[in-house]
Amino acid sequence: MILFIVFEYVARPCANAQRSPLKTLPKHREQRGFPAPRANRAGGSLFLPGPLRVGILFLATTLVAPLPCKAVQARRPSETTSPARSSARNAALVNRARKLVQDGDAQGALSVLEQADLRAANAADVHALKGTCMALLAKPVESAEEFDAAIALHPLYAPTYFSAGLASASFNNLDRALERLAMAVKLDPSLPRARYTYALVLARAGQFAASEQQADLELNTRLGRSETDLEIWRLKARDAYFQHKWQDTADSFNKVLALDPNNAEAYADTGEAFFSLNRTDEGLRALKKAEFLDPENGLTHALLGKLYQDTGKTQPAIAEFEAADRSRPNDQDVIFRLARLYKQSGDTLNANRRLQQLKDLLAAQNNQSMNEAKATELNNAGVELAANGDLSGALDQFDKAARADVTNVIFQRNAALILCRLGRAEEAIRRLRDILAVDPDEPESLQILAVANEMAAARSGTKPALPQVKLAQ
Repeated sequence: MILFIVFEYVARPCANAQRSPLKTLPKHREQRGFPAPRANRAGGSLFLPGPLRVGILFLATTLVAPLPCKAVQARRPSETTSPARSSARNAALVNRARKLVQDGDAQGALSVLEQADLRAANAADVHALKGTCMALLAKPVESAEEFDAAIALHPLYAPTYFSAGLASASFNNLDRALERLAMAVKLDPSLPRARYTYALVLARAGQFAASEQQADLELNTRLGRSETDLEIWRLKARDAYFQHKWQDTADSFNKVLALDPNNAEAYADTGEAFFSLNRTDEGLRALKKAEFLDPENGLTHALLGKLYQDTGKTQPAIAEFEAADRSRPNDQDVIFRLARLYKQSGDTLNANRRLQQLKDLLAAQNNQSMNEAKATELNNAGVELAANGDLSGALDQFDKAARADVTNVIFQRNAALILCRLGRAEEAIRRLRDILAVDPDEPESLQILAVANEMAAARSGTKPALPQVKLAQ
């Protein structure tokens, strides 16, 4: 269990940590936690307390075997200790230090290691364990120096690179962590958990395609070991999710559910994948199961609200959005949808109350005009990318614009157009129906929806004429 906690925390810094300037977290939609289910994420931390403290030192002091010995360096004439005795004394000191580290006394372990002979054949063991101690004492520079010294003595020893990478990840120094972990995997592809950790840190750095590739390689070596398959399938599912590979997301989370049938996060993400693929019934079933398992999850309520709104079930939609608002207050999209739903149902009082709440929220944040300007800039950058043939890049810009300003349908409509051009008609239909659920008479969305429906029905790969994406004024 300790090892599982270690690797989960490598990808998710603790919530109360200070933000590190080295790397920022990749944006999850609506700030959902990664990889733990729905946890809010702050920035990276210099050191993660609690279970990770035990986990890192447990890993570094038990998983990494003693290093192979090199020839003993020449000693000063005054030195009387024999090379064999010096190495034996170092080994005893390392064992004592490891026990102290496992007992939570990193400073005591470091004091013991200071007595070691760094000219002995097993000095690399000492440096590596000192690197671990420095990491546990929140000293990133000193930790890196010790691991560098160990690597300099034995540059082809994979476990040292692995421990160094793990320590760097705990400081949120993802570039260095990836460099060390990549070398560990290169030197010893079968090193226990090295490739999995490498995949986790790649995902933590936002490199989801590379993470998915490493996860696939790890799966090839793990098949049939269900106790470890679960964590790698979860990682693979998240990698697919962040790349908007919705069918792969659903398939991978189905593997997770086969191993963990009561995983609320897996049901919620599967539901969102089906929602994005416009498979309403399947999405509804998965989201209702997620809601049953985790009734306080605001994101699940919001997705259910969108599905009910799309199918014209106004009162169930209102109930779900109200539940989402209680769980995650001040979500602009939820408040905006509630205002429109109340207006459609004739509840003017609540419609005006929600509109005023949205205005007050934007005024308090002093960001309405800033958001609009940012969204316009993102949208227009997407138009330029689309004109140059970079449809995937354009889609990313339109999605960002839609998140920055939830009230302007142009951005979602442009995204739907790009999805049509990419041949992803079902996803386009979902986006357009989402627009029309809020504004049923939006003419251009209705026009694009007709084309998208024709594409989806034909299944021939042909793409009827589509209007151009639009600049935002």
